[in-house]
Amino acid sequence: MAASSGKAAKAKGLHEFMVTVSLVGGKAGKKRLGIDADWADGKTLFIKAVLWGAIEDWNKDHGPDEAVQPGDRIIAVNGCAGDAQAMVQECRDRSLLQLFVRREPLTPEEEAVIDRVRAGGASERVAAPAAAPAGPMPGVQLAGQYMPGVTPPRVVDVLLDLRRTAGQQDEDRDGVAARGSGGPTAAGRSMRKPGPMDFYEVLGLPSRSADEAEVKKCYRRLVLQWHPDKHPVDREEAESKIRLINNAYETLGNPLKRAAYDQMLAAVERKKAGARLDTSFIKPRMSIPKEFMLCPLGYPDRFVRVDDDDNLRVQSREDMPGLSFKDFFQGAKFTLWWLPEVNNMCRLRAKASAAQGVEGGLNFMFDFEGKADAFAEADVTLSANQDMRRSNLIAMASPFSQGAFRFEGAFWPGRLLSFRPTSKLCMACLAEDGTDVADFVLVDYTAAYKYMTTSEVLAGAVENHGTGFVKLSDLRADLSVRMYFQQMLGCAVWNNKDFETFFEGHYDTWDYDQKRARVRLRPKEDIAIQPPRQPVGGWRELLRNAEQQAGVAQAVFVANEGELEKLPLGEALNALGRLAEPPPADAGPPALRDLAAGRRRLLMVLPAIFRAHAGTAEVDELSLHSLIAAHYAVEAAALGPAGEAPGEEVAEAKEDLTRRLASLATARIKRQPEEVDRTLLPAVLSVALDWRAIAEPMKSIVSKHTSAAGTSEAPGTFLEALRAASRHGRDARSIAEALARWELQGLHVAEGQVAAEILIVMVEGNILVSEATSRLRTSLLHRLPLPDLVRLAAACAEQDLGADVLKPVLQARVAVAGPGLAAVPPANLLRLAMSAAKSPVIVEHALGPIAGAAAATLSIWPMDSVAELLLVVATKELGSPSSGARKLFSAAAEVMRPRLGELSLASLLKTVVASGTALPHCRKLLETAADVATSQLNEFLPEQVLLLTQGTLGLGARHAAVHRLLDFWARALGGEISSPCSTLLSADEVADLARLLALVAPGHMPIFEAIATRLNEAALAELSPTGRATLEAAFPESGGPDFPSRTRLMSALAAYQGASRLAERSRSRSCRRSRSRGSCASPRRSPEHFKRRREVSSPPRDPSPGPIDAPGPVAADADEAETAPPAAETMGLSPPPDDEEEDADAEAARLWRFFNTGAVRAKLES
Repeated sequence: MAASSGKAAKAKGLHEFMVTVSLVGGKAGKKRLGIDADWADGKTLFIKAVLWGAIEDWNKDHGPDEAVQPGDRIIAVNGCAGDAQAMVQECRDRSLLQLFVRREPLTPEEEAVIDRVRAGGASERVAAPAAAPAGPMPGVQLAGQYMPGVTPPRVVDVLLDLRRTAGQQDEDRDGVAARGSGGPTAAGRSMRKPGPMDFYEVLGLPSRSADEAEVKKCYRRLVLQWHPDKHPVDREEAESKIRLINNAYETLGNPLKRAAYDQMLAAVERKKAGARLDTSFIKPRMSIPKEFMLCPLGYPDRFVRVDDDDNLRVQSREDMPGLSFKDFFQGAKFTLWWLPEVNNMCRLRAKASAAQGVEGGLNFMFDFEGKADAFAEADVTLSANQDMRRSNLIAMASPFSQGAFRFEGAFWPGRLLSFRPTSKLCMACLAEDGTDVADFVLVDYTAAYKYMTTSEVLAGAVENHGTGFVKLSDLRADLSVRMYFQQMLGCAVWNNKDFETFFEGHYDTWDYDQKRARVRLRPKEDIAIQPPRQPVGGWRELLRNAEQQAGVAQAVFVANEGELEKLPLGEALNALGRLAEPPPADAGPPALRDLAAGRRRLLMVLPAIFRAHAGTAEVDELSLHSLIAAHYAVEAAALGPAGEAPGEEVAEAKEDLTRRLASLATARIKRQPEEVDRTLLPAVLSVALDWRAIAEPMKSIVSKHTSAAGTSEAPGTFLEALRAASRHGRDARSIAEALARWELQGLHVAEGQVAAEILIVMVEGNILVSEATSRLRTSLLHRLPLPDLVRLAAACAEQDLGADVLKPVLQARVAVAGPGLAAVPPANLLRLAMSAAKSPVIVEHALGPIAGAAAATLSIWPMDSVAELLLVVATKELGSPSSGARKLFSAAAEVMRPRLGELSLASLLKTVVASGTALPHCRKLLETAADVATSQLNEFLPEQVLLLTQGTLGLGARHAAVHRLLDFWARALGGEISSPCSTLLSADEVADLARLLALVAPGHMPIFEAIATRLNEAALAELSPTGRATLEAAFPESGGPDFPSRTRLMSALAAYQGASRLAERSRSRSCRRSRSRGSCASPRRSPEHFKRRREVSSPPRDPSPGPIDAPGPVAADADEAETAPPAAETMGLSPPPDDEEEDADAEAARLWRFFNTGAVRAKLES
């Protein structure tokens, strides 16, 4: 025994002393402390009994004053006091303990507790009641949350006592269960024995040893026998049969699934026979996968899942037809949180919350409190409650199947986690004659792929080839299909006959063309509804008498394709019009699918109906109203149930029909233009007709309608017709101008919003623009709503109308609106700001107010729109931004930084470039955006990475994001990583990159070595004159980056330039000789050309030009001089310093001057 002396002290009736004990030793290398303590007060450990262990050894060596006795309190452990949990944790973690013990007079309640413990003896300290205790367990429930490595001293004993009591009650329980239906076990339960469907029997196989060929043969025979098309009367029964046959073949035709199924069959038969496996050697902690799926034994297609509302369900794939493979099994992923002290005690958790530790996560929760019945049950739910009595389980191996386990309530012996068909999960007593299943096969989640169906594998391959038909030869050659058959099915890819059988069996998913040996996924809107039995009068009678859309759709499905093609054209168009109407508000998903399928079938047949009636009187007699209505019906019917775009075949049929209807409508207007009345005018103008052919008759009709309206009609009467006509451009210009002139007549009395819409339509459509802008007087401008005025100003700027038009519009309201601009929709503000690229007037008068107004409401803007606005303001307000721009920069940093993850890659790049341009005001935003962008460099295109580099360099070479960029370029250009940047970047772009990095990171040797590697002899030949000048500016003769390959690179460049000049002179002499003979194709250069060369070659008179207008260095010839980049000194930049430890702020300021140069600004704007 290792023990040291203790110290004692007495004061005011209290006796306090220190106990020092060592827990080193024992069979396991560590002794037990040897006390039974209660920690219900949460602050101290009340000693109820002293057991064998280190404390007992201490007591043997010390007198009564220093011996630990029942009734003492441990106040502190190793200096830790006031937290009972922390003290228990200290006892578990440390081998040397200093216990500060206090002895004081006991209360009557404490004396009673000690007396009960002494009376029960060491082995029976807690008397377990006949039923599970309803109240909280002292030291368990009241002591706080359960912590890893910490077990309240009483938990092990409580569990052992409960199990001993439960064992004594087994005979009573069995007797009650055996007495028949009077017991609760039999109440309300079916007596069917649980077990899997016998798929061998479903396929009619003679034995379970049938080989692959025999399985395939039986499947083919049954598919042909039970195909629903062969059972029109009992179609519902046939569909049920074919689904069962498909499920059986999906399992028995897959060796992995068949092996698991056979193992489950053997386990169920073993259970029926009463035979049990030896599970003594199975260690659940070692055998259960880290992540697994719970599959009830006997139900191979069902799994315990967490639904969207965090409810537990036992579901199969068929129960959730709209859920993808990934989403279904993601909700079926679980894990165990193993608890200390008690072997195999754990908590069953949803994987999504498993990483939250013992104090977090969603556990399987059950509540037996207050249920004294030995056969009481409890529902199982997911909850964040950490009550151990309601969540702790004991994992044990199943006695019937390898890989299966049971989960028993830790504090509720005999209550097992059970599956009760069809989908309920509960904690109940196991009844051998009931339907409950308490054994769960724990399928390793990494093996979830084996539950993927053949149809899902084929669907992925077909979708990779597009949305149309795929040849079987292409499908058989697909890599994913070949890998699936080789690795999963263990056989060669099926032949065409096998594929044909499979597609026939899965007719509801696949559309198979047997003649052309091709297949496609059946469109969702084409999922066949069950055709009703034909009425006595046939499907035509059903169509005529149908009062609702559903009846029309059913009539379309009753008829076969040949019968539909014989339908009169008028009846077909009428049926399509009814199907194209909006569905009832209470229509459910099945009704919407049926409606979409009916629309699609009729659309596919209508071109044939038109061809059959071509040139007949029925076509000629179709009124213009019918033709226009049919056009809109075709447009509406082509959309899916949720408004999604049509498939390839539907789109082809739609295009054919719209072309036919437009041709017929054009011819009808030529013959009878008077059919275009005022109510039909906007609809006619909205259709893409041959407007050049009918411009004159339509103009006459419009003039007739506007003359009839006179001045009595309110302005805006023809606004919709004007809007529709403006979309057809020059072909319908005369019609639109006639409508616009009528609207302009009453513009002075029109309501503000109507007047604004008229002007916007005219400006956007370029219709009588001069007449429209001449009406923009102050009186009218003040009547227009501010949001519409902003749209009007943007439209004027987009049409390049000039300052004389824009200034009055902006000065009247926009520039002085102040906070009122914040009420303008973000889309309108952004549109006006974007027009600043075309109009300097917008920059001067509106961009600042727009930025200030946007700053006030930036939190409600879409993040992509914020990035667009930020880029416009940053690039247009360089140098000294307005107060509105500064407000925008500040608000953008606050709003965007937490939400950068919402941005697309393009918008993220815009944010980096914008904040880099406005670096002094957006540094924090740039740092955050650069960190996000540089963490996904492989997602950007090469030119985007180059622009990202430009935007980020303002942070300085020592910033982490810039460092990542430099390393990325070094590895990409050096060929260390596979990136498009190493191959798709042109030689001129590499030269631009060298120029950028030479200014910012001249000491980063690897990047310049990589650039030299990339600019090999072939790449140097690709350099344009501008690229060569850029490279020379990056590596001047004196100064600039110094790296080993620099001399070789510049020598190669000089040699190439010399050879290039020599070749150019040779071509020039040849050209002069040819010119003397009159055979040179090159034009003679004018005197103005040589004058321009002299101007370019002469040095500037001003030795210190501004940073934006600085000219470039003198080039070798005039062509180079026009495009050569400015030198560092003329750009306002000092040469790179020799000292690599340059101050970061100075470096950032130098880069800020660089970003203000004209060359970089032009690149940012592009």
